[in-house]
Amino acid sequence: MDNKFEIWFSQVDTFLSTLEKAYNAMNVGSKDLIPLNRELYSGILGDDYDHSFVNPKFSDYMLGGGYGKLCSFVSAEMYSLIGYRFDKKRSLTEHFLNMYEDIRTLYNKGELTYDPFYNRIYEYLYTSADALYEDRIKDMLYPHSNVADQIITGDSLGDVSYLYRFGEYITDTEIRTARYLNLLSKEKLQLMADTFTDGYRRGFENMGRPFEKKKTVGIIYKLGFERLVRAEIESFKKMGLKATVFRTPRSAVISQGGRKNGFFGAVPNHQAEYDHKNDALFFYDDQLIKKKLDALEKAYDKYAEFADVYGGPAVMEVFGEVPFDYKESGYELVPADRQKRLGIGYITEAAAITNRYIKGEERSFTMIAYPTPDIGDDFKEIFNETIRLNTLDNDLYISVQQKMIDVLNQASFVNVKGAGDNGTDITVELLRVNDPDKEENFENCVADVNIPVGEVFTSPVLSGTNGVLHVGRVFLNGFEYKDLRIEIKDGFTKNYSCGNFSDPEKGREYFKKNVLFDHDSLPIGEFAIGTNTTAYAMAKKYDILHVLPILIAEKTGPHFALGDTCYSHAEDIKVYNQNGKEIVAKDNEVSCRRKEDERSAYFNCHTDITIPYEELGNLSAVMDDGTKIVIIENGRFVLPGTELLNAPLDNL
Repeated sequence: MDNKFEIWFSQVDTFLSTLEKAYNAMNVGSKDLIPLNRELYSGILGDDYDHSFVNPKFSDYMLGGGYGKLCSFVSAEMYSLIGYRFDKKRSLTEHFLNMYEDIRTLYNKGELTYDPFYNRIYEYLYTSADALYEDRIKDMLYPHSNVADQIITGDSLGDVSYLYRFGEYITDTEIRTARYLNLLSKEKLQLMADTFTDGYRRGFENMGRPFEKKKTVGIIYKLGFERLVRAEIESFKKMGLKATVFRTPRSAVISQGGRKNGFFGAVPNHQAEYDHKNDALFFYDDQLIKKKLDALEKAYDKYAEFADVYGGPAVMEVFGEVPFDYKESGYELVPADRQKRLGIGYITEAAAITNRYIKGEERSFTMIAYPTPDIGDDFKEIFNETIRLNTLDNDLYISVQQKMIDVLNQASFVNVKGAGDNGTDITVELLRVNDPDKEENFENCVADVNIPVGEVFTSPVLSGTNGVLHVGRVFLNGFEYKDLRIEIKDGFTKNYSCGNFSDPEKGREYFKKNVLFDHDSLPIGEFAIGTNTTAYAMAKKYDILHVLPILIAEKTGPHFALGDTCYSHAEDIKVYNQNGKEIVAKDNEVSCRRKEDERSAYFNCHTDITIPYEELGNLSAVMDDGTKIVIIENGRFVLPGTELLNAPLDNL
């Protein structure tokens, strides 16, 4: 085994040497950055992953005895150094090198047994927390000139080699995206930017939140869209907002299990990302959780004045990438059940800290999505269609959707049934409207926080919400689910299965890990009726329904969200529809717990599951006396006043 440890040390040393070469090349503007980018990530690209210590299976094969898993963790963690080095930050590198040299010293002394190896990693996670959380909060809240800002606002973006200066992994997708945006007119880019920034502003207005006190906004996006981001920064500036642009954190110390919360490039290896998404949990104990929370709170406290004027994120999603078929290796670090519970508790506590400094009742967000060239040969056509989709007539949808809300206000519950092989049969209990002249139970959603336009949604009453939710194929949080079936009892997931694996138990584990986020159960936080048949028609025309992001997919049929309500942390703020009526269905039996114990009221997750029109048999509003009013039948809108939504479907 000793010789195999030497191979591991050699892999790490080679990477660290390449990182310094790339960093130096970036500082002098060298064209060497292009080949160095691939060299930096070469150890985990394609078939090279089979022989990389980042791969927990290979690492276990080489070293075994638990050492393999620890070496795999360290090897995966070293790739997070790239972003910090390119951002000209030394803290993470110094902490990592201290850990690595201590491990090497133990090995040279013949003292590298499992416990001191584990303890050295634990110390790394513990001692680096203060610096990493401070860097993270500063980058998000405090407008300052960093490397990303200098590239976006200062560089000529005509030469797309600028992409390599970010340090993220760059592929043909990011290059082709940047080149395509360079071909777009200033007028089209301005239309895209204004759609995005106006949606952000309307979010504050529609939710009655104080936009005038906000001074900053955080832009989250995938590399390649810099020319558009530059236009958005200018548009936000005209609104009085300074934009912060910051990197998605990769380090296990502060990362969120693969979630993109900042700018990001291509994923070098999807399987590697999946294999290590929960690494940090393996080291969790009460002491480490306390340290992380203390570090987070200390960072927020240092930048409290900037947190108070931070408006929230403006998120640009992308779609088109061929979904990756993840495999359970069986060799990854597996946290104990107690560590999983600690992880859930950490997320809850961290959200509570964030909400104290960036108040939920005062912040907002917006989201929009565009395709990348991965979508296929029709990329340009789909891109233009998406621009049209994102700029549909709000007023038209307000009018049509109000027809539905007028009926739903009278209903005691909604019944949704699938068609054909879709086994959905679920009853959604609704909050009763006491004063229909002043109150409504569904929000009339237009293109503000969620672009494009096209849904009405509510927070269901959990008690009485029962049945089966079934979808033949759906993508949730980046993962594909086949024949997904969820049993709901009094608003909570009671049982679930998917057909991804021959072993049903593996399917349950897959769903629990990636949708329930290791909770034993989650409530239905939202029920909505998607009305954007234009989006659905586009997806069918180009056969891209399976790659649509949730942001668009949720508008293409009724959907159910597992987790928190749409009004999470802001339930007590009065919200009104365009007709002046107050939306009263913002709470459920879980979120109401905040009045006694805020930490028990939120799950800090929200995943939409959509039944596409083609799988929908019937959606009806049912009154207290049993009267049934059909809104959608056999995938078509039949409620009087909503039939015009069928036009895009009729043209299929």
